[in-house]
Amino acid sequence: MDRTSIAHHLAEFHLFSQLQPGLIEQLAAGTRLLQVPRGDILFNRGDRANGFYLLLEGQVKLAVISPQGEEKVIGLIRPGNSFGEAVLFLERAFPIYAQAMLDTRVLLVSRDAIFGILDHDVTVVRRMLAGLAARNHQLVNDIEAISLQTSTQRLIGYLLQISADSPDPANVRLPANKSTIASMLNITPETLSRVMLRLQNSRLIEVHGKEIAITDVAGLRNFECDF
Repeated sequence: MDRTSIAHHLAEFHLFSQLQPGLIEQLAAGTRLLQVPRGDILFNRGDRANGFYLLLEGQVKLAVISPQGEEKVIGLIRPGNSFGEAVLFLERAFPIYAQAMLDTRVLLVSRDAIFGILDHDVTVVRRMLAGLAARNHQLVNDIEAISLQTSTQRLIGYLLQISADSPDPANVRLPANKSTIASMLNITPETLSRVMLRLQNSRLIEVHGKEIAITDVAGLRNFECDF
């Protein structure tokens, strides 16, 4: 991908959509395209951040390995989203690792390039702060859910969330395998399967692999959760 194509993608990204063409060109000069095959690592825990990432195609998993050797999935990045900004600004090593779940194309915006833009455009600063604040709010919500909600409540909340983001809210597709989804929700794969079966037996959802049909949204939202 040449610099003109990179500039086009950067200009479409919400953080930079109001930048003047000259600043977009400046940013593109410090940005490179990474082609990451499925299963490859973008960065490991302990690596220094020399930029942040914009996902164009594919899917990226953010995760950490516990001292017991178990993987905890922090999040799944979808096209159009960015990641790595917070660590970049803190000038620390990554506390997690990032792995391509599909064949992936991602833009790596260098530290020098983004810092140069931040010195010239307050709009980008505000948007980046808003994005970081939103992620912090989501993190607080996730911690609250893990601490206070049952396994069933967590799964229902997740299904309703991806339903709201889907072009067809009644039919959603899990963005990853059930083991990864279970890790994100801090439950075991076995518990996830039991909860799905219970919701299916209650005629609230129909499960066909990764395809989930929500047959009763109101019933799902008001389902009595005791585990």
